[in-house]
Amino acid sequence: MIILFKIILCSGLLIALYYGFLQKEKMYRFNRIYLLFSLLFSYTVPFISISTEAPKPVNHLQTTLETTQQILDLTPKQNDFDLINLIWILYGIITIIFLCRLIISFMKIKNLKGEKIIYQNLKVSVTEDEIQPFSFWNTIYLGKRYFINNQIDDRIFLHEKSHLEQKHSIDLIIIEIVKAFTWFNPAVYFYKNAILMNHEFLADDSVLENNFNVKDYQNLVLDEIISSQNYTLTNTFNFKNIKKRFIMMNTKKSIWTQVKKAISIPALVISFGLFVEKTYAHPIEKMIEKTQKKMSEPDYDPADQTKQNEGTESVKYDLSEASEIPEQLIENKKIQDTIRPKEGKSTNLNQETVSNSTNDPTQLPQFPGGPIELRNKVAKLLDPSKLEAEKGLSRADIMFTVTDAGNVVNVKVAGNNESFNNEALISFKKANENVTWKPAEKDGRPVNYAMRMPLTMSFE
Repeated sequence: MIILFKIILCSGLLIALYYGFLQKEKMYRFNRIYLLFSLLFSYTVPFISISTEAPKPVNHLQTTLETTQQILDLTPKQNDFDLINLIWILYGIITIIFLCRLIISFMKIKNLKGEKIIYQNLKVSVTEDEIQPFSFWNTIYLGKRYFINNQIDDRIFLHEKSHLEQKHSIDLIIIEIVKAFTWFNPAVYFYKNAILMNHEFLADDSVLENNFNVKDYQNLVLDEIISSQNYTLTNTFNFKNIKKRFIMMNTKKSIWTQVKKAISIPALVISFGLFVEKTYAHPIEKMIEKTQKKMSEPDYDPADQTKQNEGTESVKYDLSEASEIPEQLIENKKIQDTIRPKEGKSTNLNQETVSNSTNDPTQLPQFPGGPIELRNKVAKLLDPSKLEAEKGLSRADIMFTVTDAGNVVNVKVAGNNESFNNEALISFKKANENVTWKPAEKDGRPVNYAMRMPLTMSFE
């Protein structure tokens, strides 16, 4: 969601810069490059990640992974309708509509019937329908009334020839594809209008460079305004926004042209700095590598795995480069005792403790290789570069259900640190891809079993 917001904001700022500073200047080729580059730039830069120094030193990261288990529901039930699924369905439907429109427009062009000729080394299709001239890809299309005595008006031909030689169809295909998949971005529609208008400026300029009278050419354009033909992927000779075209035909190059070109470059640099994904350089990656290595050593006590299955002891690993951190461990121990009391202590049943009711299964779900293996996989798949340090303790509770078939479903996460929640959810889902658990059993038959996996993280 953050990336989409950055794309919309970045593309909006860059197209606003075009309309505010560049559009009215007679530098059409530069403007074309700017429009295409800034569009692709705004859709790319939020995905680029750069490493910067942390705003404050991160001295310590401690993570505690518990496998406290509880029975929430032993009977199958339908999943609640997820609003996210509805959003994806609506997105898919609207995207398909845009793509269908694009394909239909392409097929309409290809299905135009007419005589194919070579005119001044260019492909021309003289159609049976009385359509006004337009160009697409490598062909000029026009009705019979524009091809008199085997001749085409030089001004019309030069206009459409300019579209072909400058490959304007590529620009249109790019913007239509971008619009189809990101139709929710209002900046895309401004980009499309700006690109189409700039194409017409370029084509008009090509005609007037051949010393045709400006007023005669403008009268020709006005004569063609009576008829209209609209194909999404085409450049038509009659472009509706005539007023701007006529103004630009009589505009002279400004002394500020070079200055405005220069302004656009630092604007792109500033946009890069604002919308690039920033990650803080800190030793978390090394911490994780060191911890994983330490956990693989033979002196690691495998009895912890049995304790985890019983739900009586938490599995704790310290992602720290410090050898001793007694104060932090004491603090964390107090937190653990609050979350899950030690064995032997009496406590009321609640969401944080293991249920001891008569509904308890005779066998709990088991991850292949045991909970130690699950812990190792989750820790390995965490992406530290996406974690945002927050003062104090951050906790993510991963809730999930192991079905009677051994599949993990209904994975949800709740916690006070959004970045930690997201990474915990992603790493847990990846750890369970193509994995079949041994399901819980009650009275000798497999049953659904809901579980909770708390994951806590603290920075000093």
